[in-house]
Amino acid sequence: MNDTFTVKAWWAWYSKQTGSLDEYDVLRCTGGARRRATFSDYITDASLGNPPSAAATRDRLPWVSVVGLSFTDQQWTGISVMESSTLRDGANRDITPTRYVLLDSTEPARRRVEYVTLWDAVASLRLPPEHDETIPLEVPAPVGDGLLEGLETIADHVPGTTGDSDRRRAAAVHWAAAVAALLLQGGPVVITGGGSLGARARLAVFDAIVGFLPYGVRSGLAVGSCVDGGDEPPTHLAFGPAHTPSARCVELGTLPQAPAGAPEEYRRQLSRLIEGLGFDAVTAGLREFDASVAPADPWAALGVLDRLDPFRAAVHAVEAGEQSVQLVTRGLNSLTDGEDTDSEGFLRLVRCGIDYAVEPGGREVHDALSRHWVHEKTGPRVSALMAEALLNVVLSEVSAAADSTSCRARLDGLWQLVELCRKEAEVLRLLPGSGEPADAQRLRYAADCLCLLGPGRAADGRADAVHVLRDARRLTRAVLVRESADPTRLAGWLTLLEPTAHEAPAWLRAWAVLAVGERKKTALVEPRPTAEDALHVLTATVRSRQPDWTAEAVRWLWPQLCSVAAGRGESGRTGDDGATSRLSFRGRGGSRRPSARDPEHPAEPADPGGPAGRPAARGALRTLLATDTDVWQHCRARADVLSCLLGAPAAGPPWRESACHAYAQSLHRILRDEGLAPFLALLVEELATPVLGEPWGKEGESTVLTALLRVPDEAAAEKLRRRVDARNEAWRRRQDALEADRAVQARRLADQEAAQNTRLRAARQAQRDQAVHRAALERHTGTGIGSEAGTGTGAGGAAAVPREGRGRPPVIGTGNRTGDGPDPLDVLAGAVQQLRSPRDIAVVWAPFTFDLDSGAGRRALELTGRWWERAPEEERGALFGHLERTLLTEHQCSVDVTADILHEIRSLIMAGHASGHSGGGWLAGPVFREAKRELRDRRSRVRELRRIRLMSVFNLAPGTPRKHKKWNRGSSDR
Repeated sequence: MNDTFTVKAWWAWYSKQTGSLDEYDVLRCTGGARRRATFSDYITDASLGNPPSAAATRDRLPWVSVVGLSFTDQQWTGISVMESSTLRDGANRDITPTRYVLLDSTEPARRRVEYVTLWDAVASLRLPPEHDETIPLEVPAPVGDGLLEGLETIADHVPGTTGDSDRRRAAAVHWAAAVAALLLQGGPVVITGGGSLGARARLAVFDAIVGFLPYGVRSGLAVGSCVDGGDEPPTHLAFGPAHTPSARCVELGTLPQAPAGAPEEYRRQLSRLIEGLGFDAVTAGLREFDASVAPADPWAALGVLDRLDPFRAAVHAVEAGEQSVQLVTRGLNSLTDGEDTDSEGFLRLVRCGIDYAVEPGGREVHDALSRHWVHEKTGPRVSALMAEALLNVVLSEVSAAADSTSCRARLDGLWQLVELCRKEAEVLRLLPGSGEPADAQRLRYAADCLCLLGPGRAADGRADAVHVLRDARRLTRAVLVRESADPTRLAGWLTLLEPTAHEAPAWLRAWAVLAVGERKKTALVEPRPTAEDALHVLTATVRSRQPDWTAEAVRWLWPQLCSVAAGRGESGRTGDDGATSRLSFRGRGGSRRPSARDPEHPAEPADPGGPAGRPAARGALRTLLATDTDVWQHCRARADVLSCLLGAPAAGPPWRESACHAYAQSLHRILRDEGLAPFLALLVEELATPVLGEPWGKEGESTVLTALLRVPDEAAAEKLRRRVDARNEAWRRRQDALEADRAVQARRLADQEAAQNTRLRAARQAQRDQAVHRAALERHTGTGIGSEAGTGTGAGGAAAVPREGRGRPPVIGTGNRTGDGPDPLDVLAGAVQQLRSPRDIAVVWAPFTFDLDSGAGRRALELTGRWWERAPEEERGALFGHLERTLLTEHQCSVDVTADILHEIRSLIMAGHASGHSGGGWLAGPVFREAKRELRDRRSRVRELRRIRLMSVFNLAPGTPRKHKKWNRGSSDR
């Protein structure tokens, strides 16, 4: 870039003719006479008033004004120079001519030209004689000297800053920034006290003031080196007398007070930027904004500061989603002394900084956060935001199903930042929320957060963090209950919290029952843990599935657990029987009796966190008792007593001799507890129920009953003794009845065995007689007697072949053929070939079914299969029915024999032995489905018979009135 640049300038000479009495007017200008009126208006509007006399020592000429002119499509700058001369008018008055130069602002604005630079360009400019051309104006290259010179001039007028350059510069900067803020209120500002300053020095002061505004303000700003003070000044900023009307007067070097509102906000933000970024960075940044800005529009100027302010720029970037770690770091570092702590922008920036702090490369933002965190004003807000960030990590793992490894790594990174700033106690205090019921979900996430960190990271041996965990009862208790599933981690938390310490609160001392040695007695120190605390400890021990822990918790917290089970709080009301509650024991018939409530003491609302005795607490204890019985194996007796107090059935002892002995010893001690005295009768009744319900003579039964009979309540012991005697008497009666039944059964079995032997002997005799008869028939096959006997058609057929029993079949052989009669197999083959009816096939096939193992029987089965293969489906289904009727009627077979024959035929078909070597014939599937259909029909008939029998016995016929059986008492019909 060259040292100077040239722009075209329009010019005008505003003056009088020498020796004339005319008024001031444009004598010559660019464009000649046609432009004189226009230039006259511009010069008149920029006039600074009446000039002083030539003898004046203050506010001497030249007077310079620089006016920004905004047109529709272009920005212009008008420079007016009123200067002295030796000319006189007709009245012998001094003529004060004015040189006016009008130039395009595009190139000067691009080069950021200052007022001092413009003055240097026009100070020695000589206007040409009248002609129509523009003139070239050489403008020196801007170097920013006007701003620095103006600050030096201002510093010279600030009192008390002599010799200290830093203080001089700071005072001058604050004064110039304050006057710049005054310009934004819209009215004219007049600077007083600069009478000895020349025109260039005054323009340098203007450069210093306007240098703290966006450069675009110059496009509409009017400044003047001096005004006469007679009328309202035509400028926004000028030097002049203190009596200038309608103007805000500011003494040079004396810091003014900016009015409240946008001007004061601009001054405050500008001062903060100068302190954070430095004077040079702020002024250089403001010079970059050359867009036109009206002087009376403070919000536009504030918008420029927001873009220049690293904090505001970072906030806007975060809102637009364009943030980066460098931008966020600069924004946080720009804040000093806890500024903007309560603003929403600060909170957004800190949240974003926390997100970047745990990522690789976030060391810079890590340091910026640490600086704000240790500050007394911003530290609590950062701690609250860190607590929110920790909860959000847990929430993302739960709701969004995020990777647990990445969530744990992020949580470790956040907590490492907490540890480096040593803010563990403060964050732990803010983590669970305000303690309101609406914070229940937050409390759950806070407990998850601490569980993920573990006892080694949560406090890390810091005493203040341990004290906070002790004070945060809800949070720490939730953590202990959650960690109870892992006994090792639970022991780690208890080691950190030291529930056995003397200064431990009462609720924490309840957890001392899980400690080692005699320190368990800490739970008995006043003030004792509440019933609610005891219930939480019991919940943790049950979740840990450690029977020894559960037994210790029940033993040392027994009074509190009894108060929960009995339905009373720490100071429950006394019942009518002297007890502090009404128990909901089971009734005599095994049903539950609801607890008694009267109108004066209604049921309390369910509150999970409420005191003991409320339904929620009792329900929680009942749920714990119903958990895996192995957890209660070391304190079974106490668990049964609590179950009875809750109205639940007792489980009873493990039925082993050693376990029953321990159970009895524990019951002996428990039943002597004075607090259970009002409930002894009901306790004994309920505890004896599972024992008496076991089979008589169970191992260990006598030991448990002896312990129950030693109860201090004599009435309860006597009642139990009667129950035991009644049980024993009932058992003896059952034994006698069983013996009598056994004797009757033995006699019945003996009679049945004798009858069975008789039937077997008769069957064997019948078989022998049949074999003799068959042998006789075979010997006389060719005789008439044999033929008649075989066919049963001769005169003596009935006498020759007497039937030994009902339904015995005749013998199959060749004797049933008469002389030259056809072979029965040929007859069957012909019937199959002719595809005769199923009845004809059954009649011909029936004699062969008595001996299916013979060759003729197998051949007949194969031939019938050929018919079955060719016959229609409806005739197939009727074949076995006709065969059954033929065997029953014509061959006089019994039902059992017929069923056996049919079952044997179907068995051969199912086994594939009914088709011979050629294949084809019978198909097992259809035959099997037919057999199933017959079985369903028989079952249906059986059900029908059963219904008919019931209707006949119980008089259930439709339309018949039903009578109770007691009406038939004494009737002889029974």
